[in-house]
Amino acid sequence: MASPAHTFYVIGLGSMGKRRIRNLLALRVSAAKIFGFDPDKKRCREAEDLFGIETETDFERGFASWKPDVFIISTPPDKHSKYFLFAAKRKIHFFVEVTTVDGYYKLLPLLHSSFVAAPSATFRHAPGVLKLHAMIEKGVIGKPLFFQHYLGQYLPDWHPHEDYRKVYFSKKKTGGAREMFPHELQWLNFLVGSRIAHASGIVAKVSELSMNADDVYSAVVRYKNGIIGSVNIDLLNRTATRTLRIVGSLGTLEWDWLLRTITILKPKGKSRVIRLKSEKKLKHYNTTENIYIAEMKAFLDAVNGKKAYPYSFAEDKAILEVLYAVENSSRKLL
Repeated sequence: MASPAHTFYVIGLGSMGKRRIRNLLALRVSAAKIFGFDPDKKRCREAEDLFGIETETDFERGFASWKPDVFIISTPPDKHSKYFLFAAKRKIHFFVEVTTVDGYYKLLPLLHSSFVAAPSATFRHAPGVLKLHAMIEKGVIGKPLFFQHYLGQYLPDWHPHEDYRKVYFSKKKTGGAREMFPHELQWLNFLVGSRIAHASGIVAKVSELSMNADDVYSAVVRYKNGIIGSVNIDLLNRTATRTLRIVGSLGTLEWDWLLRTITILKPKGKSRVIRLKSEKKLKHYNTTENIYIAEMKAFLDAVNGKKAYPYSFAEDKAILEVLYAVENSSRKLL
């Protein structure tokens, strides 16, 4: 999959960094070509033991030693810009996880066709999303008019092996709901084939979880093509849930992510249920490994000049601006 010449530097060896190493190995990248950095010695040892790679607790020393030409940036969101700016200034290919902290005003002028700059958009590769997109394109429900989206999961269940109060997703600036809001918009925008023109909503902490991050993001969005949608995300639901209902001029589509079903509802009681194929899951995670591997393949294909990466920083910046608009509108209500 990857050219033998490429050397990969995985920056951040927490759960996502380890996942990205698994992705690379699944795509037949040699462990000898993968190097890791994390300031936490324990995480470095874990990565070494699990994957047989070399690691470093000093970023610049590792960069000087291994001379990587591809970065995989899997740090907490508030640390992303340090590394993607470092890569862009040196025209190094890089992939970065979903970010909620704006460093784009410095990054965008540095982007160049000589290297690949790839923001994560994991769920654009989800089988359910791809199936829904194909059905909408075929006109199964006519013209899409309105959608309702809901995502919820109890925050302490995200990483049951860690104290949630000590992880970045319990912090105000990098909170779990704040991270998932743009994550969901990435694939919702893809489904409806448009960008958001207006957004408003309410952002709040309503639970007794021991953190200062907001645990509810509830927004109404209007797209440039006229579609209206509601997006509701919480860190409270004791049963993990991701559902979508899209209402069209000729019918309705309902998707239940965990049940792996798409229901087509038509007038006069005519309906059909499509059951999606089960995929490989890892430990307690609900999202299957296949989605992340597909995303990493898209990045490697771009690095190897086979196909352009399907999601841009311009799109990502527009979504981040929607996040800020919802937060600003919420503050005006208080």
